[in-house]
Amino acid sequence: MTKDEIKEKLTELGIEFNEKMKKDELANLLQAELEVAELEQKPKKYIVVHDFKDLEDNGAIYFKGDKYPRKSVQVDDERIQELLSTNNKIGKQLIKEQE
Repeated sequence: MTKDEIKEKLTELGIEFNEKMKKDELANLLQAELEVAELEQKPKKYIVVHDFKDLEDNGAIYFKGDKYPRKSVQVDDERIQELLSTNNKIGKQLIKEQE
């Protein structure tokens, strides 16, 4: 990529940069921003910390240590937040983010 193409891409992504930056500095900035964006897009993984029956997953039973959700199931952020908190029918944190 040329320096102008890199600047154009940074501008497109809404990333501020100093016009006096050298090409390699701009390229490093773009690469770093793309890596951050990629990490943010990766789906988070969760692990079950307390056995429960998921009433929103056709009654699937999850046991402590299981991955959540099952591969074939799509779960919205609201449901994830409910299971991460004690604000659910069991009143306990049922899953945690896997490190």
